[in-house]
Amino acid sequence: MDAKTRKKTRRVRVTESISAFKEELRAITFEPLYGDSIKAIITKLTAKIQEISEKYDYSVEFPKGAEVETDGNTYYFVYNLKIKTKVGTKRVQMEVQYMMYDQESWVGMITKIS
Repeated sequence: MDAKTRKKTRRVRVTESISAFKEELRAITFEPLYGDSIKAIITKLTAKIQEISEKYDYSVEFPKGAEVETDGNTYYFVYNLKIKTKVGTKRVQMEVQYMMYDQESWVGMITKIS
């Protein structure tokens, strides 16, 4: 093997797909999470996502804010998550819907993962 060939073999890029991780997130789509407030539901959702990410040895960086739309007692949040893998960082967009029901009780669910 000459020096030129050796140099080329070192430049092979290593990529890691997070499709299995995204499929697990899609599996909990439309699974309701109940709580007394949106904050309580966000805490439960964050814990669930952390639990899934630990299976894959990923770390998840949650945004400080989210895009928010409202429609009466229904709130639509769009979160842009950063997934840190062994190789690099990937981005996942997660849409979550929160609804008030039965006098100050809340339900939240993931509606889309992309």
